[in-house]
Amino acid sequence: MIRYLILLAVLILSCKPSTEKDTGTEDIQTTAPDTLSSQNEPVYETREDATLAQLQGVWVSTEDSKSYLEVTDEQLLMGYEGMEDASDTYTLRIADQLPDGQPSNPDTQYLILTQEGDTMNYAIDKLTEDSLTLLYLPRGNFLSYTKTKN
Repeated sequence: MIRYLILLAVLILSCKPSTEKDTGTEDIQTTAPDTLSSQNEPVYETREDATLAQLQGVWVSTEDSKSYLEVTDEQLLMGYEGMEDASDTYTLRIADQLPDGQPSNPDTQYLILTQEGDTMNYAIDKLTEDSLTLLYLPRGNFLSYTKTKN
């Protein structure tokens, strides 16, 4: 009889649900990496490089469809359709801080344009695949652009 009681106790204890977390491998789910998307997405060394890459192309003003920006590599051309003589080309740099120790927001990226010693600063307010909003500093007026599909 004692033998049956011991056997019953062992059965009861072995059937008791465990409160410890299972460390077995049967719950681990693995997924194959999406090799197509990871191969097609460029990898940039810095956040500035990624922003510069996204700026490449022609951007048309939302307020005046004849006004445009054309970014090629590290050059920015400010132009106005029909007035190609008045176009200005600037050296473009993306930075996390404004030059010369000017007050900067650490969460903002800046577009720094230079031409023959003159510098213009813009805060990048919004940048998506097809939309760009710049804040001209120090005046504070917003300039909005859409990317052309060229």
